[in-house]
Amino acid sequence: MSSTKIRVKIYSFDNKVLEEAVKKLIQVVIKAGGKVIGPVPLKTKNRVIAIHRSTFVYSKHIDKLEQRTYKRLIDITNVNTDIINSLSTLSLPAGVDISIETLNTESK
Repeated sequence: MSSTKIRVKIYSFDNKVLEEAVKKLIQVVIKAGGKVIGPVPLKTKNRVIAIHRSTFVYSKHIDKLEQRTYKRLIDITNVNTDIINSLSTLSLPAGVDISIETLNTESK
């Protein structure tokens, strides 16, 4: 017997906006009749960029800028057409990226 799971990864630079998007996604899936596993917080990716303030005279003065990418992982089981339609029409806040994968799991 094979069952289908959907794996959703959500990315954002702002963790508050990310949490709102996750809550909205979970509400939509539960309303459509699916079962949600997660959200699982993944590692935060920190990107640090060093910029020189001056090129010659004050060459040791450096500004450091940091950009953090927050990630969440959600697995959806009991997938039906209502869930797929609701995920495709879901409107998320600005600054939130989403990637959706389908996983076929075979159990004996």
